[in-house]
Amino acid sequence: MLVLSCKTTGQSNGGGCRYEGVVMDMRGLDGCGLMIVLSDSTHTRLQPVEMPDTSFHLQPGQRVRVGYTELRDRMSNCMAGKLVRIDCIKEQ
Repeated sequence: MLVLSCKTTGQSNGGGCRYEGVVMDMRGLDGCGLMIVLSDSTHTRLQPVEMPDTSFHLQPGQRVRVGYTELRDRMSNCMAGKLVRIDCIKEQ
């Protein structure tokens, strides 16, 4: 028996906020909104579609530390980044 699943996978890091980034306003791109651009070597773009901490509000230019899980079973009109659930977020 073979079981296939499209569960959340990716950069889950146990809830730690290990990635640094800046919130960018990408509303000029089709279907995009506020995204987090990581300070890694490739400037990975994250499109948050789930954020369990509803008290945290993203603001353009805001510097943050995040932990995330890539949601590979989701689709978006915005083709500029990874769809993610934000597992941890803190303002720097």
